Amino acid sequence: MGNGSDAVWQAALDWLMLMHEGELDDAGHRELHAWLAASPTHREAFREAERLWTLTGLVPPKDK
Repeated sequence: MGNGSDAVWQAALDWLMLMHEGELDDAGHRELHAWLAASPTHREAFREAERLWTLTGLVPPKDK
């Protein structure tokens, strides 16, 4: 992965941690949604981070 991909992956992990730790207020949720909407790469990195964290047991799966 190049530096750009590494930065997107790190941002996805940071957002995921904030979300699952309950650290996002309304403004934070809006920022996350804006980040996700900004690029398909952002959305894919976030989905992949969620999938991997769930598989490894680091993040409990969301109730649907």
